[in-house]
Amino acid sequence: MKTGIAAFGARLAAAVVLGAGVLLSAAPSRAAENLEWAAGSPGGSWFTIVTGLANIVMEENPDIKIRVVPGGGRDNPTRIESGISQMGMGIDFLAAAAMKGEDPYDRKHETLRSLGGTWAPAEFHVIVASDDPRPLAEILADPKIRIGTSPRATSEELTLQRALAFYDNSSEKISEAGGTLINGTYTQLISAFQDGQIDVLWGAGSAPTGIALETETGRREARLVPFGDDLMTYLSDTYGYGKGTIRAGSYEKLQAGEGDVPVTTMEALILMSSNVSEDTAYTITKTLIENRDRFGNIYKVLGRYDPSVAWKNQPVPLHPGAEKAYKELGFMK
Repeated sequence: MKTGIAAFGARLAAAVVLGAGVLLSAAPSRAAENLEWAAGSPGGSWFTIVTGLANIVMEENPDIKIRVVPGGGRDNPTRIESGISQMGMGIDFLAAAAMKGEDPYDRKHETLRSLGGTWAPAEFHVIVASDDPRPLAEILADPKIRIGTSPRATSEELTLQRALAFYDNSSEKISEAGGTLINGTYTQLISAFQDGQIDVLWGAGSAPTGIALETETGRREARLVPFGDDLMTYLSDTYGYGKGTIRAGSYEKLQAGEGDVPVTTMEALILMSSNVSEDTAYTITKTLIENRDRFGNIYKVLGRYDPSVAWKNQPVPLHPGAEKAYKELGFMK
């Protein structure tokens, strides 16, 4: 009888151990995490890019949930610093200014970290009606200009204000002279341009970008306007913008065989709060790097992403999790 009881006890103990093992193996390795990723204006290249990248992360990591929200290059660092968003697309010179608390920011943004750059370098696009032959200097100096750009707190809007100031113009002068400066989504701006409410579109994106592609298929003929070297040099020397071109053939009608269009440029990076765990930052960065062969299907320019240089020369410190991923995958020594 004792032998039977002892055997039953042994079987019961083994079952308990086995059951505990099953429970442990079924338990998730990490708690589910919800993140907010601030992109750019709806309809713009950033929104498309972030949506695609976020979907890759969530497909590969069911425990990570990412909500994509509208944002802008100027506003996203503050959203992260304030704890509203945990991630955000950023612009190199704006991220550096935010970290230091320099114009246009009024305090140091100390929680900003980077997952790396070369995600979506952006060229400024200035589109005008084809029947306006003026160079950009004359267009921006005109106080009666009718121009539209993305919402306030975006890098496009900030850069427009700086360009207007270079030509001794401003939104206040435009308003006083009877001109128009409107802020809206790309869809709203394109409609305003096609309806003749504005004559100039000021935007930025990785060519070929949506606002330009949609405009050139509209009923109003338009063209891309090159930046003058003086304006590009001013923006580069004063604020850290880049110089580049919209390559010939990027747009069939807007360039009309004119070749490369010289423009001011910006370099994009992915920002993340230092409050996000190293494990999460590592997982997201590693997932994106390992799935980079899918990037071209999201947005053509993403096909140029290069993890061997993406971690270099960042305007804010790399997140420790991102650094771990670059090193583990052999891209960072």
